Amino acid sequence: MYNILYNVTMLLALSIFFATYPFKSLRRLGSHKILVGIIIGALGILVMLNPLRFSEGLFFDSRTILVVVTGMAYGTVPTVVGSALMIIYRLAKGGEGLVIGIVTIVTSAIIGTVWHHYRFEKTIEKKIVNSWELYGVGIITHLLMLITLFIIPPGTRSEVIRVMLIPLLVIYPLGTYLLSLLLFRQARTIADQIETEKSERLFKTMFEEAPIGMSLTDMESGTIMNINQSYLDLLGYERDEMIGHRWEEFTHPGDMIVSEEATERMYFQEVDELNLDKRLIRKDGSVVWLNLSLSIFATVDMDHLESLGMALDVTERKSNEQRILWASDHDALTGLYNRVHFENYVQTLERQRGAHLAVAFIDVNGLKILNEAFGRDEGNHLLKRIAEIFETHLPEGDYLSRVGGDEFALFFFDKPLDEVEAILVAASAEVADIDIMGSVAPSISWGASVVDWKHSSLNEAIKEAEMNLASRKVIDSPNMRDKAVYAIINTLYEKNRREELHSRRVAELCEKLARADGMGEKAASELRLVGLLHDIGKIAIDEVILNKDEELTDEEWRQMKRHCEIGYRLLSSVEEMAGFAHFVLCHHERYDGTGYPKQLKGEEIPLASRIITIADAYDAMTAPRPYRVPLTTEEAAREIKDCSHTQFDPRLAHIFVEQVIGLDWETL
Repeated sequence: MYNILYNVTMLLALSIFFATYPFKSLRRLGSHKILVGIIIGALGILVMLNPLRFSEGLFFDSRTILVVVTGMAYGTVPTVVGSALMIIYRLAKGGEGLVIGIVTIVTSAIIGTVWHHYRFEKTIEKKIVNSWELYGVGIITHLLMLITLFIIPPGTRSEVIRVMLIPLLVIYPLGTYLLSLLLFRQARTIADQIETEKSERLFKTMFEEAPIGMSLTDMESGTIMNINQSYLDLLGYERDEMIGHRWEEFTHPGDMIVSEEATERMYFQEVDELNLDKRLIRKDGSVVWLNLSLSIFATVDMDHLESLGMALDVTERKSNEQRILWASDHDALTGLYNRVHFENYVQTLERQRGAHLAVAFIDVNGLKILNEAFGRDEGNHLLKRIAEIFETHLPEGDYLSRVGGDEFALFFFDKPLDEVEAILVAASAEVADIDIMGSVAPSISWGASVVDWKHSSLNEAIKEAEMNLASRKVIDSPNMRDKAVYAIINTLYEKNRREELHSRRVAELCEKLARADGMGEKAASELRLVGLLHDIGKIAIDEVILNKDEELTDEEWRQMKRHCEIGYRLLSSVEEMAGFAHFVLCHHERYDGTGYPKQLKGEEIPLASRIITIADAYDAMTAPRPYRVPLTTEEAAREIKDCSHTQFDPRLAHIFVEQVIGLDWETL
């Protein structure tokens, strides 16, 4: 019995072998299977050297434990190699127990390798060892061994069974259980080590190679413990310039409080994870917006806490957000606050109440007519200059907003009304000095009021200021528009001398034709003025097109045709000229309805427009042009006659030929 216990004890030392180099790695173990089998075979022979002997060639040892556990732990190749060496040794020993010895080695190897094939990976993966399962393998193995004892000759069989019954049913299964338990715990430990090493390598690789910034920070001191290259590239620093330094050295002053609060919340474990946007200062002094995802990263012994930070550059996103926020309450043209901000600010002041407050509204006179004449770009330039002027004159702490296309609102705090009016007068004088195309001096109108918090509200003061503005515009605006129209005419004539001469000749011809048609003195004079203004819309046509010495292209003609509508809008904006606007709009309509811009026909075309059409066409045919020879009076008259009923009113055409230019209609 002592020999058997000794054998089993020796086998337990296999766990030490399993835990030593070079077999700590399962991968290395797989690459040394034959060597493992040889070592196991040698160990089996070693335990066979000190057996329990019954007779020469009939002895018992713990090789079955070694073989079955080898099969369970190492698989087929080491088991076959080790078993083969043991069988060779057993053959060499010979004797009446030879068959039993070989059979028990083979059956133990089969049981162990079959269990390894079906159960080993699952046992390791689950990290749970079923003790009863291991003990059961030992019972099955040694029950088979007990059965083989009946091969022994009858003379010694009963003695052998009596002596070996308890060892085979108790000691051997227990030895199998203990040895396999030790080996599987070692295997599980190695598997855990491999997973840990793999996780560490994976974390290190992810940390170092990640395309986003990553860092480890000591939460107690705020010291940077580690930082990857992506983070360094993001901030422009070298590693030794950041490791050992505190994050506050690189944090934007405006985000210090937010950063400290986030650190405290994580340090006192109020939260395990945190996400925030924060600004850092790059090495070159520029600011970068980062989205930081922070999580607690505790060491194994929990002696101190670290935070794992992942950083994404969101500067562009933040810039877009800021632009959107800015655009939501600012005017894109002038950069001033817009109507939305003004309305919200009014509500804020209404809630606060109490401040001594004066309200003023400003309106740009004649902006529409300036836009029509000189283009919207020139009008926009005027608005920006006016905004700049008022920003210059506005005292610090006061408020300026663009609340409409040509309207501005101002709030003055702690200033009497006479001081407010002095500021508005000074700014108005500076606005009047702005030069528009060298011809028009702009002007503004304004109205102001003071808020009486005791008896009224801010909204009532705003209404009063707007009414004061409206009253002032009645006086200022018409005068401005009149000046603007005449300035526009002069500007057009300065731009193109040929247009001036053409308009004056057309004006004279219109007056003559009106008189010849029996119109009164006043109507004839008005037609002379309309003839003078009929091409005022050309002020908005490109000067290159107006002065072109050759025939216009289709696109240039399309641009040129716009002058009728532009002229109409310009004259419509001036009260005393609004009645002429429709005549100017229709002076290129044709009697047959093929003209522009509205394709009017016959009597639908205003009489004044039909008169202008004839005068305009006659002067165009007879006046010199760089790209063609002018027609004679007779040739032009014949053309007018030929185009009567199509381009011209036939009755007016007849009167024009006979009474204005003095030719006989019938003989043409």
